[in-house]
Amino acid sequence: AQHRMSPQRLTQHLNALAIRSYRVLERHSSGGWDAFARLFLVEFPQTVRAEWKLFWWCSVLFYVPTLLLIVVTPYYPEWSMAMLGPEGMMQAEMMYGKGSTLAANVRNQFGSDFKMFCFYIMHNIGIDFYTFASGLLAGVGSLIVLVFNGLSIGSMAGYIAYAGDPQLFYTFVVGHSAFEITGMVVAGMAGFRLGLSVLKPNRLSRRDALVLAGRKAMPLLVGATLMTFSAAIIEGFWSARELPAAMKYTFGGMCWLLVAAFLLLSGRRPTDAA
Repeated sequence: AQHRMSPQRLTQHLNALAIRSYRVLERHSSGGWDAFARLFLVEFPQTVRAEWKLFWWCSVLFYVPTLLLIVVTPYYPEWSMAMLGPEGMMQAEMMYGKGSTLAANVRNQFGSDFKMFCFYIMHNIGIDFYTFASGLLAGVGSLIVLVFNGLSIGSMAGYIAYAGDPQLFYTFVVGHSAFEITGMVVAGMAGFRLGLSVLKPNRLSRRDALVLAGRKAMPLLVGATLMTFSAAIIEGFWSARELPAAMKYTFGGMCWLLVAAFLLLSGRRPTDAA
């Protein structure tokens, strides 16, 4: 109907019927742990690959500010100092200062590994949902959250390299960063998918376009949540352990390879091209 330039009322009616049919079919075909496993193991990586432009766009929004502050801080430390503020600098020096013991600092702050795990669950998954929901503001909210988090992490890493013990910092974050950062980027993708539906509904009404965008974004949101949950497990029970740096870097590298292989290969049919 769209190809033949049919009246708008007709195309809107057909779109509404298609959406209702999709809901009925989905309601009858989905349910249980099998559907949830398929959502994460198949639909999530398929959606990331299908939305590869959004993936790289969100990655740029996060990584460019991060790397910028890491590179600039040794020459202009006031940039990171302004971003962190006095409290942030004190916390950075306490946790990752020269001669600090990270495990002792973490346990003094949280009391136990389980409490630390619970804190990271609440904090990091909250950031993911905020990144996703703020995408309703035509994608601007997701953009701001990604850039701000990139600046925050970059300023922390840059300031620690300037005034603290960078190896202490990197051996702590390397284990869980693959899951946590990728989860944040994917949540940004989901937010931008909502924002684009508001900006460009095409021939759909904005309400219907938002419904369809929400359904397309659902695998992304579920995947981001589970990846962030995995990061919290590692951060709570592994990252603060006093282990050889080589072991932690090796584990972190394996996590990055696992995430990359999962997003690139999982959910492919045997006939799909590599």
